[in-house]
Amino acid sequence: KTKQVHGSSGINAEYGGVPRLSRTAVYKKRALYKRAKVQVAAKKEETAATKTKQVHGEKNGSTREVPLQKQPRFYPTVDNKKPLNNRRTPKPTKLRSSISPGSVVILLAGVHRGKRVVVLKQLPSGLLLVSGPYKINGVPLRRVDQAYVIATSTKIDLPALPEIGDAIFKR
Repeated sequence: KTKQVHGSSGINAEYGGVPRLSRTAVYKKRALYKRAKVQVAAKKEETAATKTKQVHGEKNGSTREVPLQKQPRFYPTVDNKKPLNNRRTPKPTKLRSSISPGSVVILLAGVHRGKRVVVLKQLPSGLLLVSGPYKINGVPLRRVDQAYVIATSTKIDLPALPEIGDAIFKR
């Protein structure tokens, strides 16, 4: 088993710091080709960090350099890394083609596993809103991930549903 250097990005310690991935592989992995090319800003002329101050007294040498900005009294023991910008935008979950409102599905997990339920609609969070109906098989209005259902070919005509969202299920 090879030992990784702490905090390395694919550099193998056992082989004297030889990178595990080539330069092109790292370029591909980091998706640099997708990112916007950042141009280097023009450098500003440097402002003086110190000023010359007159010192009074016979034995003090008349002037001295004084920093314009005082150094901080506290230094953090560990440098905090700034998180990278997240450019990803959440996309709505795609509904499986075999599942549509009114289709009968079989639940695979939870207390009602193995029961057939009716899909009412897909909620904005991407979860499916299903119901037994409760009177027939005891499954109440529930949110289920489509990964935990098996779709059947049976479809039911649904009447118009009242507006139901994810907010109803908040505790």
